[in-house]
Amino acid sequence: MNREKAERYLKLGLFGAMLTLIGDCLIGAAKFPDGASMIEGYFAIALTMPAWRPILGGLIGFAGICLEFPALMTVYPLIREKMPRGGNFYKLAMYVYLAVGGGAVHLPCGTFMWIYKMAEEAVGREIARNIALRYLLYFLLPSAAVFGVFFVGASVVQFIAFAKGCTPFPKWYCVFNLLIGKAVFNSVRRFGNTALINGIGTSNMSLGAIVMFTALLLGWKKYVGNREYE
Repeated sequence: MNREKAERYLKLGLFGAMLTLIGDCLIGAAKFPDGASMIEGYFAIALTMPAWRPILGGLIGFAGICLEFPALMTVYPLIREKMPRGGNFYKLAMYVYLAVGGGAVHLPCGTFMWIYKMAEEAVGREIARNIALRYLLYFLLPSAAVFGVFFVGASVVQFIAFAKGCTPFPKWYCVFNLLIGKAVFNSVRRFGNTALINGIGTSNMSLGAIVMFTALLLGWKKYVGNREYE
């Protein structure tokens, strides 16, 4: 890893995160019924939006998450030398992110909304809801749980590595972290119930990735320079 390669990978990751943002907004940028919980809100908007939105949103997001992988891997060589065990876990977690994040988590989010809408039109709302809930429980929830364990673990490793000065970046760069970005952008949901707010909340990880990749891209030249890493 060197500056030229890192900047290329981070730009590719930024493009991927922007694609994922578009996919997230296609799935979740809509007003929920007043008083509805988050899951009830997604069930409700699945019936009101055109069927192409969750399909296209799921597919675009799947492609975008795959393109984020090279940018996420630019962190690994920075922390491997001073945190070898943490670095190895981070590397493994990023491969899990690539394998599970798009196809087994993001795409099924769009799929469940499409299934619910199609089933509701064919057999009625009660049966459709039961089918969609079973899909969430049997497919999306287990894969999301696996993804979550590695995602949280990798985010913690990255935070510690930056906060302890194990990378060339200043310690305050620890705030540029996907888990922190996810929490910050998801928290906007408490400010209201509009298509924009719900779109931001749904896009919490893609927005977090955009912020993190931008910060790393802008800081690589200043803090890492032309150093090379194996």
